[in-house]
This record gives sequence, C-alpha cells and structure tokens, in this order.
Amino acid sequence: MHKKFVWRWLFWGLLQAAAVCLLIIIQTPAHAQIINPGLLITEIYYNPPGAEDEREWLEIANVGTAVLDLSDIKVGDEEQTGEGEGMRRFPAGTLLEPEQALVVAQTAVGFRTLFGRNPDFELTDSDPGVPDMRNYLLWATGDIALANDGDEVILLNERNLIIDSINYGDRTTFFAPAVTAVFEGQSIERNPANCDTDTATDWQPQEIPTPGVVQFDDACRAPLNPAELEVLPPIGTIQGAGEVAAAINQNVTFRGIVTGIYEDRNVSGTTFYTAFVQDIPGFEDGDPATSDGIALFLGRGRPSFQIGDQIRVSGLVTEFFGLTELDDNNLDIQIELTGQPLPEPILIDPPADAAALAAYFEPLEGMRVQLADPARVVGPTFSTCGFAVVAPTVSTPRIFRRVLADPIGEVVPILYQSDQFCDGFPQVKTGDLVSGLIGPLTYNFDQFKIVQQGADTLAVTVVPLPTPAAAPILADNQISIASFNVENHFDLIDDTGNEAEPKPLELELSLKQQKLAAALTQTLGCPTLVAVQEVEKGTLLDELAQLAAPACGFAYTVTHLDSADVRGIDVALMSNPNVVAVQSAELMQTCTVLETGVSDARVACPTGQDVLFSRPPLLVEVLVGERSFTIIVNHFKSKRGGEAETAPWRLAQANHVADLVTDVLVDDTEANVIVLGDFNDYEQAPPLLALAEDGNLENVLLRLPDETRYSYVFGGVSQLIDGIFVSPALQDNVAEVVILHVNADYPDALAVDVSQAALPFKTTDHDLPLLILQLDELPTPEPNVVATAVSEPTPSSIEPGEPPAVNNGWIWWLLGGLVVGGGGTAVFLLNRKRTEKT
Repeated sequence: MHKKFVWRWLFWGLLQAAAVCLLIIIQTPAHAQIINPGLLITEIYYNPPGAEDEREWLEIANVGTAVLDLSDIKVGDEEQTGEGEGMRRFPAGTLLEPEQALVVAQTAVGFRTLFGRNPDFELTDSDPGVPDMRNYLLWATGDIALANDGDEVILLNERNLIIDSINYGDRTTFFAPAVTAVFEGQSIERNPANCDTDTATDWQPQEIPTPGVVQFDDACRAPLNPAELEVLPPIGTIQGAGEVAAAINQNVTFRGIVTGIYEDRNVSGTTFYTAFVQDIPGFEDGDPATSDGIALFLGRGRPSFQIGDQIRVSGLVTEFFGLTELDDNNLDIQIELTGQPLPEPILIDPPADAAALAAYFEPLEGMRVQLADPARVVGPTFSTCGFAVVAPTVSTPRIFRRVLADPIGEVVPILYQSDQFCDGFPQVKTGDLVSGLIGPLTYNFDQFKIVQQGADTLAVTVVPLPTPAAAPILADNQISIASFNVENHFDLIDDTGNEAEPKPLELELSLKQQKLAAALTQTLGCPTLVAVQEVEKGTLLDELAQLAAPACGFAYTVTHLDSADVRGIDVALMSNPNVVAVQSAELMQTCTVLETGVSDARVACPTGQDVLFSRPPLLVEVLVGERSFTIIVNHFKSKRGGEAETAPWRLAQANHVADLVTDVLVDDTEANVIVLGDFNDYEQAPPLLALAEDGNLENVLLRLPDETRYSYVFGGVSQLIDGIFVSPALQDNVAEVVILHVNADYPDALAVDVSQAALPFKTTDHDLPLLILQLDELPTPEPNVVATAVSEPTPSSIEPGEPPAVNNGWIWWLLGGLVVGGGGTAVFLLNRKRTEKT
C-alpha cells in the first residue's frame, strides 16, 4: 500500500480557505520573492552617529508608473516568520506616487536632529505629528533594529510574499556577496533607484545620505557572474559515468542553477528537504555519459534559496540508496545570483527493460527532464501527492507485472514538490492524460521519478468515471466468496501508543464505513462469505454488518480473533447466517527458524525460532447447507524491508498454509478448501507457486484474461497480489470468477467522497476478487457455537539460506532491492526519508 493513512481531505476541503490563509500568513517561505510591483527599498541608514535606536531610518520608493497603496505593505528586518526581530505595517490609506520616496525612521525626534525635518513615518512614537507604523505581530514580535555588522531588510506584500529584500555586511540570506558595510554616518543606496538585479551590484555607499531623494538618471550596472571569475569543476566530473559517483566520499566545490526542491515528511512526522542543482548552461562537461545535475540533501532546514538561483556549493558526495547527493553535514551553500534561466529539460522516453532503463536514466540523474505531451496515467494520485504515467509512445493500456522479472521501465512515477501540501496537484485516475510534466529526475524507492515543480503548468484531460462494476446476480444454489482488504480499518481508540497505528477522526471513520458498506452491498452484492484483511477489531465489522443489513436482508456473522500484529491489523471472516453456519475458528500460528522479530505471547517457540506470522491465517470450519468447507483467510508479510529480504518470509508462510491444506486433504481428499486473501506478492512469485505446487490448490483468479487480471496498482504497475485458491473438489463447481475494478485505478481523494457518483470508487486500495460456486440444494443450517483458539506452533519447512524449491527455478533471491507494491508494501529507506504504509 503505497500511502500513509492520512484521510484528512474532507476536513481540508472544508477548511481549505483558512488553511491557505494561515500558510500565507505563517508558513510562506521567507525567501520566496515574487515579481516586484515597482516598490523598492532604496536607501538604508543603519550606522548613524549617536543614539542608533533613535536615528536609524530606511527609504522606500515607487519606481513604477502607477500610484501604489501601501496599506497592506510591511517592512522590517525579520526574514523568518515567528522570530524575534521586527516587522511593521504602513498606516491604512498610505499612497505613494510614481518616482516618489518616503522615509521610515526609528523616531521623528532622532531623524529631525540629524536632518532638520520630519520623516514620513516613525517606528517609535516620539512626535504626535508624525504617523506611526503599525505592529505586525503575525510575522515578527520584536523591534526593528538594524545591526551594524550585518542585517536584512525586506518588504512584504498583502499576502506576506517578499517583493524586495537586501542583505548587507556579514549576512548573505538573499544574495552573495552581500552589500558591503559602510562607516558610521554613511548610508547604502540603490543607484539608480530603479535597478533591481537582486545583487549587491544595485547598491553603493553614500557618504552623505539623501533621505527622500532618489536618483533615476544613471545606467544600471550588470552584475558580474562569479562563474566567469572562478573556475570550478562541472557537475559531470563529480557524477562520473558509473552508477556510483566518481567523487564518492570526497569534498567537492561546484556551482549551478537550482532546478527544484522536494519537501518530504517521513512516518515519524519529520520533514526533510532535498534540492536539485544543474550546471549553468554553457558550463557543462559536454559528456552525454555523465549527469549535469546533482541532489543536495538539506536535512531539516528549509532552503534559503529558490528555483532559478545560482549557487556555489561545497560538501561531501555520498550515495543514498542509489541517489548521488551531497550530505547535509557541513554543507555550505552561497547564493551568487537570482532569477537565472533554467537549463533546458531533456525529453525522456524510457525503455521497458530494467537493465536498459538503468543505463538510460543514470546519465540524467538529478537533471531537469520532461515527458512529451500528453502522458497517460497508469497509476492514480495517492495521498502524498504523486501518480504514475507512461509516455505517449507507449501503446499498451497498462503495465503488468506477473513476476519480478517483468519489464516495467516505461512507467514514470511523478512526485510533487511537497508530499504534505498538495494544493492544486491534480487528482487523476488511470487513463487520464496529463501535459506539462517537467522537473528534476530523482531516485528513491528504487525507481527514477520526476519531481514536478508546481502544478500551475499541468493540464489534465479527464476520462469520465465508468459505470461502476457490480457482482453478477447469483442463480439458484450458488454462493459467492469475496476477498476484501479494507485497508487500515481502525477505530478511534489508540490501543498501542505506536505511531504506526492509524488514528482516524470520527468523521473519517464514518465516511469509511459508508464506503465499505456500499462496496459490500452495491459492488459485491452481499457475498455469502467475505474474507477480510486489515481490520483492527471485530466490532468494526459488527458495525459494518449492521450498516449493510438493510440492503442485504441479513446481518453478517463476524468471525474475528486478535492477532499479534504490532499495528493491530487482523484478518476475519464475515458470513451470511441464512446460508452459513460457523463451526469453529482458529488462528494457525507457527514458528520458523527465520528471524522475524514477531512477538506473540500466546505461542512459545523453541529456542532459536521466531513466530512466523504477525497476522496468522484464520482457519474457519463452516457448513454451507450440509456441505462442509474449510476457509483459510490470509494476509502475508508485506515487502516493507525489501523485496528480496522479505521473500523468504512469505515463502515460509505459503509453505505453512500449503501444509495446512495437505493435512485437511489427507483426512478427506474430497474436502472443500478455499484459501484466499492478500498474499502481498505477484501471481507467479514463489509463494503463490508454492501454494499450488502439489496440485492441492488452484488460484481461480488465473482463469481471468490478462487485461482484467490485476487487483492492485503500485507505482503505476498493475499486479495480482490477491488470490482465491480452491481444492480439487471445488474446481468443477466454479461458475464464475471476477475482479471488480473499482479501487486500484482511482485517486485517494475519492476515499472520502460519498457522493452518489463517487461512492462505489476507492473504498480501499485493493480491487475486489469474487468467486461464485455452483452447489447442490442449499437448506438453511442451524448455526453452532463457535470455538476459538490459537493452534499449537509447528516448525516451518524453510531453512535459512536454503533456496526455495519452486518450479521454473525462479532466482528471486538474486534480485534485491527492486521496489514493487504488494498489499501495502514499500522498501524502507532508513528513518531519514519518507516510508510508506504497510
């Protein structure tokens, strides 16, 4: 499951306007400067003789052609919101004529002492005849006091966006080099007043300050580009032509243009920042085998630069799970120029083959790339702001993975610049078309991905929602069996105190129950048996059964036993009491020589062995009419921790379940056994092959045609990770099998949309497999008392280091690290980066 459990979007939709306002007021990056409307800081007098707290002043001028209303304009020396320097707002109704300037002084008395007249405004009230500037505590709580050794002065507009800024002395917040410090009694002045290159070139020392007087006559001076004065190596020589950087573990210095920034929050709530830098156009190494771009890991510090800045960088080159980047420790970044043109993006059309894909993308890592228009969506928008596409040249409607070796390179995942604030990012579904995809190429979770910078350049062609899929109507003497992964279905109580336990809001839970009830009744048609995965408590299913009762005509019987899962997600069985009588239920736990780290207080494993299942199979004996069935509900180990690393665990689980089936069939070769659930692996992966290896079981979902045989979409790759296996006695009773595609292809935003049109879609992240069996006459049985227990552990049949005995000689254990989805899977990338839901 490629998503965090953050279903806050309904509230965010209701509170969006307020949230945006708060972000503007409080969280706007302090160094994001917008196009100037004609209002500039033109002179600063920060080192006066005598009492500085009375005599400092600054000058602001209208260098445009229109009268400016300054009522919502602020000026101050605090560059970050919520800090202790000062920010003041002009009095309401203040107007400034074209080519006119005004002076804001610390005090009117102090200014008058030096210049013999009053300023236009004062910061501290000393003269009732001079208007006072207003406090603006939403930005800063202190006083404006211009430091002699270095400080910043900024202008903010009505949205708290920076419209002009300067740093002088030892401060390089907005540009470097800074404006040179001056002696006591001198000012720094913008000359000419209408020159604005956002560099120190705009400023010069003024031996005799001229408050209120601005100069427009001189020509603007072009700033020198430090790249022309200092020879530094191009990024390509640092990257080199191999998979590992040529300068790995070396300290390097280079310069380049900032092409992108990525804001990424991990599961513990910590936000990290990564920037992407590319060679200045014309300063590349010219070698197509080396990348001209590189990533800078900034740690938790919000960047003080923006896209289009030219920066000089010094730091240590590292490799972080395949991504070349500079480490944040002792990373030195100096802003040299702002507003520089970005390098032209490289048009990409990746190959499908994995080996060819790595060779194709490695020379582009960190560089600005784009896809031809329009790209086609093959993986819908998920909750942390991303989706997956293929280029227009790809003709197949979707990309499938049946085994690990299947080529999926044509899929290009798209990340947004922030995985927290997705305002404006499109909510797309499979089949939609997207134009305007462009951004730096990163590498995480073992895939190359484009980090889209901004959503305003994107254009989406939306494919209408289809008619919702629905289960076939049962004929006489037919029953239906569904597998239903309800995706992190938790109540409002924090039972574990663990951050990994989802904690929904009351409204979220209500909406989810509505969606689940609609899926159970409208989509699945009230199946006779429902194998449930990822539910926290049986009481949640009891409530669901009551919600579904009016449409179904009965209230489901819920069979649920608590498992040892650290997050508390269990498996369960729901059954129609009019047709099914539950005889017994048991969690079939066992032990293994594998190191699983799972703790289950109800099971004592032999020395040197661990518990195998965090979610043991639930074996339920039922009567359907007079016919006995053994139902085994499963939720195998996810791929969190690595594809290859967790594969032996799933194989051991499959072998144990296969042994359970064998035991049943040894006693009765005609036994009716159904094994189903979320197996967290591909349809032809070793665990799934192991279940059917000896002929005791058939995965009837494999009878479906290729184009409809998928139940999950991870990173744009369609795959069948759910299964319904039946024993030989039932194989001729299969009347129909179907997967109802109402979830995997649709954006997470629909998960909280209970409108009539959206209600059937995106109930969970898995599509809904359904089996229909044709049986003999079905009289209503009498329900029996349910016996519940946890089985005695039996050793697993897999040994450490032993290659799995699987048909066709699959060499999955050699292919480590390839991230693919499987029922809530994702490779962890330490605690630094974001990890995704189990």
